[in-house]
Amino acid sequence: MPRDAKTFAAAALSLAPLLGVALGLATLQARRLADASLRDGLVDVRRGVQALLAGRAATLAGMGRVTAQVPELRERLLKSDDHVAVLDQAQRCRELLGAAWVLVTNEHGILVARTDYPEEVDVDLSRGALVAGALSGESSSGAWLDDRLHRLFMAVGVPLGAGALVAAYAIDDSLARDIERATTSHVVFFALDTLDRPYVVGSTLPREAVGLALAADTAALRRFAGDSGDVEVSAVVGDERLIGLASPIRSAGGDAFGGVVVFRSRERELAAFAWLRRTLAIGFALAVGLAVVSGLLFFLVRLRV
Repeated sequence: MPRDAKTFAAAALSLAPLLGVALGLATLQARRLADASLRDGLVDVRRGVQALLAGRAATLAGMGRVTAQVPELRERLLKSDDHVAVLDQAQRCRELLGAAWVLVTNEHGILVARTDYPEEVDVDLSRGALVAGALSGESSSGAWLDDRLHRLFMAVGVPLGAGALVAAYAIDDSLARDIERATTSHVVFFALDTLDRPYVVGSTLPREAVGLALAADTAALRRFAGDSGDVEVSAVVGDERLIGLASPIRSAGGDAFGGVVVFRSRERELAAFAWLRRTLAIGFALAVGLAVVSGLLFFLVRLRV
């Protein structure tokens, strides 16, 4: 082969490594863009979830305040000595509010009736932030943890004349599914036990898989006790790698009783950038092929000359 043909072919073929490097860098940038898009999306969903929880609590509190202003209701709840009748009235109040449960205390914060534990009475709840706030004339809301049933609730406390009314809605699988339909993101709610270990109370994902992932990130989730910042977690469900953002759910007193994690699939996010990788790969193959063909044609022309 003539020297100039060899030189042209070598120059053409030398483009291959350069194009390969360009393809690699572009693919890396696409992954970075996908990861950034995923995290930005998680932040937006997390804000939406917190707004939804707060909105439901505000609605429940508003309905509770309206209900508590009915004189006959206050009279039946606080003045009757018949516990069965008081409990029946509390149950009707629960149905009216659409709450998971309600409880009523007297002006000293002593339990009068509680629909989820009907046998309980005369328990001092005055030190709890929800009851204390209601007794001082203020409405408040926050997480309520049922240690016996290992369930988490969002509760509101409203003044009830000479007493307090607390109502709650459940944080469970049903709520997680509602949020998933609205955000197209997987949602996991968890509570923290007395050792600040997380356990799942509501999820759109298999509890076994996501429970193991939360347990692996226990140390990070413990930061919720004194830090309001988000925590990034990951989970593998089936063949899918999920990236999640966890944020705390706090009681009316400010303690982290649990949290919510919004998850999205990294593979699905990367799929949105697959067209870029395919385009670059095709361009790389065409460029290399063109360089080789050009070299061969040049060589053939030089032979005829």
